[in-house]
Amino acid sequence: MNPQPCATIIIPLLRQNDRWLEQSVRSALVQSAFSDVLIVISPETPASNLAVLAALRREFHSLRIIREKPGRGFPGALNAGIAAATTSRVGFLLSDDWLLSDAVAECLPFSADIVSTGLTVYAADGLTPLEHISSHITWSGYESQANLERKAAYLTHFFLFNKKKLEEVGCLDESLGDAPGIDDYELIWTMLERGASVAIVGKSLYCYRDHEEIRLTLREKQNLIRTMERILDKHGVPGAEREHLLARHARWFGKPIQTVWKELNQARRGTS
Repeated sequence: MNPQPCATIIIPLLRQNDRWLEQSVRSALVQSAFSDVLIVISPETPASNLAVLAALRREFHSLRIIREKPGRGFPGALNAGIAAATTSRVGFLLSDDWLLSDAVAECLPFSADIVSTGLTVYAADGLTPLEHISSHITWSGYESQANLERKAAYLTHFFLFNKKKLEEVGCLDESLGDAPGIDDYELIWTMLERGASVAIVGKSLYCYRDHEEIRLTLREKQNLIRTMERILDKHGVPGAEREHLLARHARWFGKPIQTVWKELNQARRGTS
């Protein structure tokens, strides 16, 4: 008798480095807490990526693949995955990142609507940890944040969600654009406004690959800024606070994290 999955891990896939894709999907398939792994492919997903998935399906018969409708983009792919999930708990994984093997198991004991683990950033080689730009979060750190926007920005991958709460808030807002931040910032902010409960595992179980190849955060900066403006409009952020948030977020758009970090350090040294 096949075990019942404890959670669904959704991986949206447009196109990806084949080696990175295999590592990402395999990390979801070998979770110590058996999970349903659902890949949402695009009409533009290349043949080499599809071959990677086909090989993994031969090894892991539980791997599911669905096709996103044209034009829905990144948030639409995640929403398609949420709709197709058959479990009450749902997590997101990007196809150039990977999970430690106990990521889901560490989250499951918490019944909160949003469970967050924190993440470790790695260089493009997937071997070199960049601790100085990683996000190791704590409950006390979360509670010290001044408002819901700051709390939303503080929380980070890996997220394990209550599917019912996702559906209650309308899942990801596809009207905002096809850009990062809709999944791990705006969605969290909206859920907190709607009374979502939060738990923090206290371990960094998500591995983020920082690189210069194709990634949502490396898209054309002005498009990313326009999405951020729509997010601030949606949440009614006024005047000076709006400009402050836009500037704070925009500095990360269009460049790898390491690059921005170096620029910020150079600027600090220049003003010290």
